[in-house]
Amino acid sequence: MFIRKLAFSNFAARKARVALTVAAVALSVSLVVSVTSGYASLFEAAFRYLNLYMGSTDARVGRMNDPMGVPGSVVDELRRDPDVRRADGRLNLKTFIPDPSRPQGNRHIQAVGIDRPGDQRASRLLIEPGGKWFETNTGDVAVIDQAAADVMKVQVGGTFSLPYAGRKKELTVVGIVHKPAVLAVHFPSMYVPLRTLQDLVGNDQYVSEVQIDLKGEANAREFAARWQQKLAAYKPALQIHLASDIRQQMDKDLQGIKMLSYLGGGVSMLAATFIIFSALSMGVSERQRSLAMLRAVGAFRSQIGWLVVFEGLILATVGLVIGVLLGYAWVKILALWFHDIFTAGAVISWGGVLFGTAGTLLAALAASVLPAWTATRVSPLEAMSPLSKPAGGGAPWRVAVVGAMLISIDPLLLFEPWVRVMDAMGAADPAKLGREWKFYLHFALGLPGLFIGFFLLAPMFVWVMERVAGPVVAALLGLRYAMLRQQLSSGIWRAAGTAAALMVGLAVLIVLQVTGHTLLKGWKLPDKFPDVFIGTSGLSPAQQKQLAQTPGISEIMPISIASPTLGDSPFAIGATMLLPDATMFIGVDPDKAFRMMELDFREGNSKDASARLKEGGWLIVTQEYHELTGKTVGDTIQLAGKPFKIAGVVWSPGIDVMVGMYDMGDQFQQRTVSSVFGSLADGRKYFGAERAYIFAADLAKGVEREELFKRVKKEVNDQGLQIGDVREIKYKIQSGLFRLLNLMSTVAFAAMAVASLGVTNTVMAGVRSRRWQFGILRSIGVTRSQLLRLVLAEAALLGLIGCALGLAAGFEMSADANALTGVLTGYRPPLMVPWRSISVGFGAVMFIALAASVWPAVNVARTEPLTLLQAGRAST
Repeated sequence: MFIRKLAFSNFAARKARVALTVAAVALSVSLVVSVTSGYASLFEAAFRYLNLYMGSTDARVGRMNDPMGVPGSVVDELRRDPDVRRADGRLNLKTFIPDPSRPQGNRHIQAVGIDRPGDQRASRLLIEPGGKWFETNTGDVAVIDQAAADVMKVQVGGTFSLPYAGRKKELTVVGIVHKPAVLAVHFPSMYVPLRTLQDLVGNDQYVSEVQIDLKGEANAREFAARWQQKLAAYKPALQIHLASDIRQQMDKDLQGIKMLSYLGGGVSMLAATFIIFSALSMGVSERQRSLAMLRAVGAFRSQIGWLVVFEGLILATVGLVIGVLLGYAWVKILALWFHDIFTAGAVISWGGVLFGTAGTLLAALAASVLPAWTATRVSPLEAMSPLSKPAGGGAPWRVAVVGAMLISIDPLLLFEPWVRVMDAMGAADPAKLGREWKFYLHFALGLPGLFIGFFLLAPMFVWVMERVAGPVVAALLGLRYAMLRQQLSSGIWRAAGTAAALMVGLAVLIVLQVTGHTLLKGWKLPDKFPDVFIGTSGLSPAQQKQLAQTPGISEIMPISIASPTLGDSPFAIGATMLLPDATMFIGVDPDKAFRMMELDFREGNSKDASARLKEGGWLIVTQEYHELTGKTVGDTIQLAGKPFKIAGVVWSPGIDVMVGMYDMGDQFQQRTVSSVFGSLADGRKYFGAERAYIFAADLAKGVEREELFKRVKKEVNDQGLQIGDVREIKYKIQSGLFRLLNLMSTVAFAAMAVASLGVTNTVMAGVRSRRWQFGILRSIGVTRSQLLRLVLAEAALLGLIGCALGLAAGFEMSADANALTGVLTGYRPPLMVPWRSISVGFGAVMFIALAASVWPAVNVARTEPLTLLQAGRAST
């Protein structure tokens, strides 16, 4: 009761301060809730559609990336199984539809052949008014989604042409289904009668997968184990996947994005932590006399400490309640605004709410520790006369030493040769174990130590900046430095807390921008590089010859791709993308490759490498591969049991475009780390790479890409044909990724917005504690304008300290992130610093600091001297 009454009386006396602190906490919690709930709403929309698509399917049988992988006899056999309630074969075919808005003139679409009327799973999809589902497994009809309807400009009753491998079907639209826009935009789809799609393919004996519903009493695990043995007899083997496994894998794939959403909210919460600390520190400093009086009349040290902790928890709890409601309101507004994307409506992320709740309460406790300890150290006799003791002028070096030790933890973790440590401990795979230890310790110890360390360094930054930048700021604002001296260091911890809050946003902005630009700018194209890359579904030797004779192509180089362990089929190459340790073999003609492409050799040279590749048994590896494995020129590596020697090490940016042009179900990613380059002859001899999927071509002068596309399509009639200008591809990829990078940077600016409340709080506290001093200054001739500029100068110093802390923390985090990239991939590109973006962040911090101080500065400048003097010396 005693503590509660004192806390609420303090809140009543400082309403503006309490409101600002609660607002900062509420804003940070609302960011946590809105970011995590926004992701949860998108996930729910996607899962709702996928669940409708999968229906009550208990298991699936199929073969990865093989549209004709399951014999029809498997469907019949499954239907006879006593545990199976029903089994439906489906044909999933990736083809294309005309799209005039694209340079290639077409767009990929997923065509799904369903066996109606038995297969009723798709009927759960919402069909637009005026449409209906077809009820037979034959007929030239289709149900399309809204994205396909928009691309083809057709409605119910309209017709379109569906091509595949030189054949085509004229289909009539009988219905349009609606699915979440976030999925429809990227994955347009249609449903066609099964027999109709099989007729288009030219094979009625196979399907892509079998969807299985089990009887209620069946044991799914036992059923899967029994059928796995049967399916293994097929060559290549078929696989069975339970629905629970599929959903678990999908959830696992989304964990990284979920973690990013929590990380984004955590950044704003960190800023709020420093603001709570700053607010409590101010309260302790301002109430030294009242706390001393409490001690004098019998209050225990523990009661004084609990008073401060209780105040912090009350502020955090009120802010927490408001923040949760505000965060949900933001998501609700977003869901109503973009209802076509958030088709499941606003979904609250209880994990985000729990994270925000626990994080806020822990932050309040952590922020209360030092102020509470300071309050318990108040001496009744000394605190009764706070002006009798001058402010200390010594540097806070003790906490600075501790801070320096803490910020050194992350670099030591990432740069320490953990492989040797793990090897000495007898680990079976020291390299892998060392990478895992570095990764987890970076997030568990490194980052927390870094932020806490810079917070402890903040008082030293305040002390130094006040002496170094103070005279400059005073001169710029037309003030005497004596008026500004020790204004921040007299309340050094409250200034440190505010500067640390400003630091968070700028540091996060720097690490995002530096890391993003480092990875994106590192991809450069050499001066001599093919004009275009032509991606195909695999050309025979005769078709390759036709392609080389196409008018407008001056030189062409076939490129084969194979997995040394799985072969060169689309299934094998797709599977290689899912295996983190798999190596990809890229076959080229050595003479043409070195004539058409200028490769940057880091070890070896092009002349020797070309000669060795023609000999056979030699490879060129990338710099990333070299850094990851330590292999160099002359060393031997094993591919599928065959020894190869390294002929050269090249810097590979740009060459991975050859791989990226090959479309593998939108799952293909850049794999330069695990790619090796050899001759076409070795690809055929050792890995069965008979067909070329990609062709690098130089064009005759004046040839337009669209014109060339028409000619090539006419010559080889390849339905999967794609032509891409490498420089245009690079521009599109980079512009898209830079937009994503800038979107992620909004989290940093949100943290700065939270910190602005802390700046206002700190400046208000400084003004309140010095009202009597300001009254004396006004009485001896200091003008309103000078008083206004004095308060603005204090805010400017706070902004400069926040910038200095942010720059130091941001660049250390960027260097650590670059080292972590090297740990995980073996590739450490040189750091690229985007000074323009950093300058924007620097300017934002200074603007926030100055703007947040305008109201307190104007308020005190307008107050009459007598009113200021009436505050008395105890106001300090």
